[in-house]
Amino acid sequence: MKLISTIRPLLALFVIIVTVLLLMMMLNLTNYALELWQHLQSLPAVFTWLVGVTVGTLLITSIWVIWRILRPSAGTVREGAPEPLDEVSLRERVQQAEVSGVDIQEALHELEELGRRRVHGRIQITLFGEISSGKSSLIRALVPQAEAETSVTGGTTRELMHYHWVTAAGDELVLTDVPGLNETGGELDALAMEEAHRAHIVVFVCEGDLSRSEFNALNPLLALEKPLIVAINKLDRYSTEDQDAIRTRVRERLEQYPELQIVGITTRPAQTVVRQLPDGSEEEVLRTLPPLTGELEKALQRAIDGRQDLLESLRDNAIFGLVASKLDDAEAAHRRHTADELVRKYTRRAILGGLAAISPGTDILIQGYLGTSLVRELCAVYDVPARELEIEKVLDLSTRQIRKVLPLILAVAGNAFKAFPGVGTIAGGLMHAVAYGLIFDTLGTSVATILETRGELRPAPTSLLFREKLGEDLDTRIRSLARLALESSKDQKRQ
Repeated sequence: MKLISTIRPLLALFVIIVTVLLLMMMLNLTNYALELWQHLQSLPAVFTWLVGVTVGTLLITSIWVIWRILRPSAGTVREGAPEPLDEVSLRERVQQAEVSGVDIQEALHELEELGRRRVHGRIQITLFGEISSGKSSLIRALVPQAEAETSVTGGTTRELMHYHWVTAAGDELVLTDVPGLNETGGELDALAMEEAHRAHIVVFVCEGDLSRSEFNALNPLLALEKPLIVAINKLDRYSTEDQDAIRTRVRERLEQYPELQIVGITTRPAQTVVRQLPDGSEEEVLRTLPPLTGELEKALQRAIDGRQDLLESLRDNAIFGLVASKLDDAEAAHRRHTADELVRKYTRRAILGGLAAISPGTDILIQGYLGTSLVRELCAVYDVPARELEIEKVLDLSTRQIRKVLPLILAVAGNAFKAFPGVGTIAGGLMHAVAYGLIFDTLGTSVATILETRGELRPAPTSLLFREKLGEDLDTRIRSLARLALESSKDQKRQ
């Protein structure tokens, strides 16, 4: 307390001094400005005008320089953000991929499907949900004439099923029932997710509060940034208080998405009534009631009546993302296929080199022309710079791994040739040829894997992966290479 009492007068004195200094500075500046103005008044008008232009230019230039310094650069703002997709650039990319030999059929199909849906002009709505959550029953409630397949057995919807529906407001919609979530194999989940990309609006059907799997499934749907409605089905099972509690709980879990709509529906409501029989006895009868879907229909109408051009734009952007993803997958598959072909080609060359060598030397072969060429060509496949220093390091580290396991490889190769009658006595050169083939097969596979997963040539990880793969399924691989070595040896003798 004493310290605070001592500091307060000092702070007050400091404020007084600063105030006096500021007042003096302001008065001095004012006096200087007045004197300058008086001097300018006594000078010719042309000179005054030149001084004014010079001062104005300096001020504008200073403001612009400060703004450029303080303004975040475009690169900083967009760093790590993907470039916006558009149909023109996507079609150009599809054409380039086709020229490169990439399978573009799936990507092209998506663009063609987008064109067909644009021509039809219908609002596309996709129904998502766990198996047996009531999606098919909801379609039957909305479109009574539809023949949607329903069953108490989970997972009856095995393909995409489309139903046309004209709302009371006259809007023509297409409802798409997709396979339920979490079906065996996971392929149907991917099929449903693709259809969500193609939709204008997504309806997620659930029973009560969201389960963990349902909550996880909502995340990629929300990432599409298009209208999404959570429809809580079978609310007739709950009291009014429980219904409110369920809605509140779902809203709390999705509070970071305030634009998301949450509605309640009952697709197959039923009521138990007591019927009096002629003999005076009573029996309970389950009476089916009309479905309650009005809240969902109103939510859909609100989404449609908002901005249809925005719905179209959001749908198109989602499909562009799907096309780009399919192109990425197709290009990756093309690279893997090309890399596999290269590895097979160099494996055969290594075997032929081993058969031709008078005094086989693994170090010479690995660090020589074949090893360097293999790594360089694989780098070209994955569009990765092939730096000589990194290539040499990869080959050097791989050679060190080979020295440790070469005796084991030769021993296994020797046993493998025992399965081929009449080869055992001349298998020395063949065993080294098989060893070379195994080395190049493993080296090529390891380099390709690192290039695909890391996007660059990394010597240390490549060496570790090489050591790991070198001993995988050794017997089977060596038998296959031994057969190839024998065929190559016979071809050489014929020549």
